[in-house]
Amino acid sequence: MLLKASTLTLLLATLSTAFPNHFSSPSKTKREDTWGGSVSLGSTKSRIIKSETTIIPGLPPSKQNGMLFLWPGMSNGTGDLIQTTLEQWPDNSWCGASKTQWCVRASLFGSFGQLDGPAGVVSANDQVKIVYTRSANGKTWTQDVTNAQTGKQLSTFSHDSGHMTGWGTGTECNGGCSGTVSEQKYMNTIITLEAADPTFGNTIAKAGGASYTGLSSSEGGKVWKISSISIPPMVK
Repeated sequence: MLLKASTLTLLLATLSTAFPNHFSSPSKTKREDTWGGSVSLGSTKSRIIKSETTIIPGLPPSKQNGMLFLWPGMSNGTGDLIQTTLEQWPDNSWCGASKTQWCVRASLFGSFGQLDGPAGVVSANDQVKIVYTRSANGKTWTQDVTNAQTGKQLSTFSHDSGHMTGWGTGTECNGGCSGTVSEQKYMNTIITLEAADPTFGNTIAKAGGASYTGLSSSEGGKVWKISSISIPPMVK
């Protein structure tokens, strides 16, 4: 799939070219990625200081032949990629998930490889709230992952990553994976900038049949919201 020159291109640049190895567990694998649909914003003239979204992943494929990852990510196009990942491997027992569930973990990808928080288990219709927050020092990012319905913490991770300027969704298919068979839904996405950027909304882009509704801003363009994002299944 050819992607537009958009935030998603920036987000995925380091993933697809600079670093051939991705997720370090359960085992290291060579990246030969293909991609599903996406929605992205950026890059901003300001800096992102917080983002939050809630994803409903849907059922995973009944059989997985590779590695499938769903994630909302943030990057500046040249540095780290902050990405809490919902994952399906051929065997998801490493996180305690069944064949109809996903593993989830807060994660960071960069020149150092992949760093992960503890893993949790997500069912098809769970509402998974993912919040990325920059600390007051301007460098440390904390990922908090919870079940939005129960409040249960699923994963968390903190690490220094610096400034972030782009946000986007990713549906990543690695190692000849079995593609998504269900629609992914993102709800109540909120991106907060360090300073107002009234033009940030003009950067929104979509690919692969994805769609969104309710793009709006407040505080002069400092806070941006997307009511809903729909990512179609890769296999129809």
